[in-house]
Amino acid sequence: MNVSEIAIAEKLYQFTKEYADGHYCLELLRFFGGYPRARFSELAVVHALDVNCGRLYTERVLRYLIDKGVVKTYIENNVRLYSLTEDESLRSLASALAKLDWHQWQLMVRQIYPIPEQ
Repeated sequence: MNVSEIAIAEKLYQFTKEYADGHYCLELLRFFGGYPRARFSELAVVHALDVNCGRLYTERVLRYLIDKGVVKTYIENNVRLYSLTEDESLRSLASALAKLDWHQWQLMVRQIYPIPEQ
């Protein structure tokens, strides 16, 4: 890893520690990071997360990210839509999170949410 990769990894780690309060929140940040300028209905977000708790859990995670200022809401044709904030620094970090390959993603998740030793 070179110096710039280490700096990016550290920024991503700080970003996820500050804005992701759980695994599904992290997944949602990654989802929005893959589509940084798109707007999604709640139903689309529910299907993207594909969690067992469905809409209820997704609403909680969305509320959390809205309160943190990472996700914005819009109303178009009486439909509430969600997208990443217009803050370019947060957008770029979410996009970088979405670009992690599977191995990097697993390392990130383990670093943030370590599995307790037994």
